[in-house]
Amino acid sequence: MLANGFVHLFRSVGLINESTVGLVLGNVINMILDYIFIAIWGWGTAGAALATSLGFLCASVYYIICMVRRKMLHKYVLPNKIMLRNVVSIGIPGALITVLMSVSNIVLNNYIGIYGSDAVASYGIAYKLDMVPILLSVGLAQGVAPLVGYCYGGNEKKRMADIVKYAVLYGVLMGAVFTAVFILFGKPLAAIFLQEDVLIRQTGYFLTILCLSAPMLGVINMITSYFQALGEAMKSLTITVLRNAVLFIPGVVVLNYFWKLNGVIAAQPVVETILTIICIFMYIRNKNLVSD
Repeated sequence: MLANGFVHLFRSVGLINESTVGLVLGNVINMILDYIFIAIWGWGTAGAALATSLGFLCASVYYIICMVRRKMLHKYVLPNKIMLRNVVSIGIPGALITVLMSVSNIVLNNYIGIYGSDAVASYGIAYKLDMVPILLSVGLAQGVAPLVGYCYGGNEKKRMADIVKYAVLYGVLMGAVFTAVFILFGKPLAAIFLQEDVLIRQTGYFLTILCLSAPMLGVINMITSYFQALGEAMKSLTITVLRNAVLFIPGVVVLNYFWKLNGVIAAQPVVETILTIICIFMYIRNKNLVSD
């Protein structure tokens, strides 16, 4: 909790170098200790767990040292009622994203499991590959959010609108590039992780379906971060609930009924398409209200 919290705290006040160094430090130490504890000392999963904990510990110590040196402890650590209320209200959508993603993945995996272990394995690999553009899109949106918040607080509405516009544009273009790469090289990428031809073909096919939603993530993730930056917690929460519960779970059930496994895999791009339209409508409406 400390390490992850400090990453966002340092980034939000413009200390990008410290935020990045702490993040890299914790993960590098984790990887090194993973090798030592698992490959050399043979501690297995217990070693992996200990390596993770020690990686986070080292990152937390680094961040605390940075805060002491910059005399940030009194300014950013001692809470007050307003700070706590704002953190909780704005942070709830972010927390629910993780919770609801887990719930939606449980439902999805249960439906994919109906079609056998090969389908589960193929989807697992395809989903991991598809996570690359997803996480890059999330990172872009989270990185831009403080800029949006600063502009909103400074009443620089035009600059704020330009930031959102270009961030969405870059996100869509980045997603389009990954879509093209996955469509063209889906099977070779799957072959990195698999040996059986049947699984490689199925994984490549799943990946070409999942990646269709990559460009739309540039819109959805940015609009979600936009509302969080403005303190519009309920609107951000609405997008999260729609995405992972209201639209996705019924989408999996309905598409499975009509198109079986193909429908289950297609649930993600179908839902993301619908949600993109909703997000654009919500942003335009909110932009007009902010301008007024």
